[in-house]
Amino acid sequence: MRREEASMDENAQGRTFPPYECLIERGKIREFADALEDPNPIYRDPEYAASTPLGGVPAPPTFLRTFLFETRDSVDSLKVEDWSYIVHGEQEFEYIAPVLAGDVLTGRDKILKVFRKESRRGGTLTFAVIETTFHNQRGEEVQVARRTLIETGERIQDAAGGPGGKRE
Repeated sequence: MRREEASMDENAQGRTFPPYECLIERGKIREFADALEDPNPIYRDPEYAASTPLGGVPAPPTFLRTFLFETRDSVDSLKVEDWSYIVHGEQEFEYIAPVLAGDVLTGRDKILKVFRKESRRGGTLTFAVIETTFHNQRGEEVQVARRTLIETGERIQDAAGGPGGKRE
């Protein structure tokens, strides 16, 4: 199904949203490392991790991606009418300081930009670049994550051919 117009609101650009908290749990770090099939004992053995220069169990580099989601505020600001037209286009991370088990992070989202671009195959595409800045319980910036959402002119199909990733 092709649409004539995207619904993502370009006026959302520049909006910043209320902060939210994320507790960094040792068990979740271990589960994440298991999912990555990373056998490094630094993610599993607190005594070993304490003996390293980090002094504790660190979160794997992309661990904070598990806390990145579209908050109700950003969803409402973007005014997307049908999320089956949205794809995750890009992800980037800036690592500023280690994140350790026991840290309590505060994340804050900002919509950096919203813009449109013509595509030969997909019609008009609308891009939203959203930045999340994370600070630890001491107020230190530890990571900045940017993700790009793309609203397409055609509904996204899953591998089975159903709209919006739903099997028919």
